[in-house]
Amino acid sequence: MNRNDVTELVIASRIARKISWAKLAETVGHSKEWTTAALLGQMTLTSEQAARVGKLLDLPSEAVALLQVVPYKGS
Repeated sequence: MNRNDVTELVIASRIARKISWAKLAETVGHSKEWTTAALLGQMTLTSEQAARVGKLLDLPSEAVALLQVVPYKGS
């Protein structure tokens, strides 16, 4: 599993469970915009934030760990 797989899993799980970006933002404790960017791979979640999202979206532990990896930006 890589970070792109996690992004796809987050999107699919969010849609399947009918969870809004606003609800995820409430769970993470940041704005909807920041949370959306983080869950789409542009920001890093803390272990606590990643665990909360993982529980809400029923993500595997590998995906929760990858939410905590600093994204590579630029080339």
